[in-house]
Amino acid sequence: MSRRSSGNSRMFVTVDIDGIGPTVVRIDRFSEDIKKELKKITRQTTNRTRKDMKAEAPVGPTGNLKASVRAKYFEGGLSSTVVPRKPKGSHRHIVSYGTQRRRTKSGANRGVMPANPAMANVERNHEAFYQNKVKELIERDVTI
Repeated sequence: MSRRSSGNSRMFVTVDIDGIGPTVVRIDRFSEDIKKELKKITRQTTNRTRKDMKAEAPVGPTGNLKASVRAKYFEGGLSSTVVPRKPKGSHRHIVSYGTQRRRTKSGANRGVMPANPAMANVERNHEAFYQNKVKELIERDVTI
């Protein structure tokens, strides 16, 4: 009597790879080295951006906007923002975008404030620098 195979038979293969432990360790170390380099690039770009933003910030009678420009780091130093921070920089949006003609309830004219995009221009310039540096880091040819 013959038996037919239903076609659902499975075959298992076990593969042993010599040296996998050291290879995994080297890959993890490579990943940490990339993170260190990214943090360094982020810190350099953030510091340059902060200095240039302070230099370009308009200075009013109090100088609060310029004094409030600070950096804040996220994700363990892999990303950051540089903006005028509260409480002294809480009017940053008015300076950046300007205002239309403003009047009080009693009708007193408070004038128009023109937009001053100087700080946004600084950010845009440094963003291109940062992206180029990260691209160079990621695309460099490294053998693990």
